[in-house]
Amino acid sequence: MKKPAAFLDRDGVINHDYGYVYKYENFKLRKGVIKGLQLLGKKKYRIFIVTNQSGIARGFFTEKDLKSLHKKFKENLKKFKIKIDAIKFSPYHPRGKIKKYKKNSQTRKPGNQMITEIFKKWPTDKKKSFMIGDRRSDKLCAKKSGLKFEFATSNFFLQVKKILTKNN
Repeated sequence: MKKPAAFLDRDGVINHDYGYVYKYENFKLRKGVIKGLQLLGKKKYRIFIVTNQSGIARGFFTEKDLKSLHKKFKENLKKFKIKIDAIKFSPYHPRGKIKKYKKNSQTRKPGNQMITEIFKKWPTDKKKSFMIGDRRSDKLCAKKSGLKFEFATSNFFLQVKKILTKNN
């Protein structure tokens, strides 16, 4: 059965973007994130995080570091009865230092391969789905994927509430 979904960038949308955040102690949620994610769950939206993580290609941290942060984040969300359906990330960058990740990739936004992979696995009601990001590359990715897009505002909960009101 097709379900609506929220596609969310991570840095600058879910958490404050301090540049290459990979340690959980530096992962500070933005205003309204918990309440906003709870509202999405209550309204039966799937929640997907799609994030460029060029810090891996640049050698600032490893995939293991990133996966550890995401695991702790998801565990913390369980306390609030929030389920993230998937976190997709692109470790690539054409000017990376780590050879394995030094390349152009359609997973990296504005490419939309992370989202097309999600569409293949999870039947999605695109008409009710949307994306929130903080960069032009997020907006272009959403457009390529046929999703409504909004730039992140100062209060995630109020933004999600407004989007859901328009969608229903």
